[in-house]
Amino acid sequence: MLDAFLAEFKRSVFNRQMMQYDVQPHLAVLEFQAFTLHTLVIESEVLKQNPLGDPSRRHCPVLVPRGPAPQDGWPVVLMLSGLSSNGPQSFNLKSYEQPTPSVLDAACVRGEAPRACYVFCDATTFWGGSQFIDSEGQGRYGTFIAHELHQAILSSELFSASKRSQRWCVMGGSSGGYGALQLGSRHPDKFGYVIALAPDSFFEASALPELRTALPILNRMGGLKKLKEDLVSGRLMKRKEWHTLVNIAVMGLSYAPLKNGEPVWPIDLDTGRVIPEVWKEWLRHDPLDFLRSRLTALLSVNAFYLDAGDRDQFQLQYGTRQIRNLLSEAGANVEYAGFEGTHFDLGERRRPAWVWLQSHWRT
Repeated sequence: MLDAFLAEFKRSVFNRQMMQYDVQPHLAVLEFQAFTLHTLVIESEVLKQNPLGDPSRRHCPVLVPRGPAPQDGWPVVLMLSGLSSNGPQSFNLKSYEQPTPSVLDAACVRGEAPRACYVFCDATTFWGGSQFIDSEGQGRYGTFIAHELHQAILSSELFSASKRSQRWCVMGGSSGGYGALQLGSRHPDKFGYVIALAPDSFFEASALPELRTALPILNRMGGLKKLKEDLVSGRLMKRKEWHTLVNIAVMGLSYAPLKNGEPVWPIDLDTGRVIPEVWKEWLRHDPLDFLRSRLTALLSVNAFYLDAGDRDQFQLQYGTRQIRNLLSEAGANVEYAGFEGTHFDLGERRRPAWVWLQSHWRT
């Protein structure tokens, strides 16, 4: 008995002197100085019975600033992910680089990012992306974000979100940048600021090369049904063209008219030539087209921020510069940054965008 008592006494003294620990009822791998982390769970009505059978229950992590909210509530930044990523995935630990939420936290501590609620949107699909729009092929993701998610954020006392559109920003890169342009130009009454980093655009330069590369392969495989089987089995990820194949699947299901559940492709498989009447339907979804049809709405957005690398692998610098010119000529407030780099350097471009947004929300 005495030996057992002494052993326990030594362990307790050691613990008090050498170690402190805490046990939490959830997985917590990131710690934040400027924010507390919450998860907004939404059972979406508009995503029920979506054509891909994806979950209607969505989990959106939300970073809420520590301390009391301003009198008119916290500003809100909706964070849209690129293809093959998703809001909750932003919190994954990475080797050799900090996850976006950690970078954001440090930037906020330094005063280089606004003190705001940052909502990491869960809007992915089986194929890894929804383009954040309503589509027959994937579901009503634009409505989910602009109505259900927007209302859920406003309704929660936990977030103390501002009700003024001038205090809301929608932000993303690549497919997320495309979604930011779609949502911002369609709902200027809800989003006063738009940040689009290398947004999918100028389909002639970005989409057509992908289609001409992938469609012959997809045709030999047996269409999207076989592509889906190979993705589920893991065989697809062993192909060097896997990203191009997934990319055109997302584009087709987002932009194309459907026939027997398959996208109508705009390329003739024999000659490689564009099929004009089909391509016209695709181009309706190009920002260079839909932004021109929403010029009045564009002027209701407080400001746009655009950025792209000069060596973007998908030639998105050309589309982004054309969007800059279109917005400027329409009289919208637009800033174009541009940088030396590629499409896969976009992660580093969030900080300059946050600095820009901070300068606007300070005034």
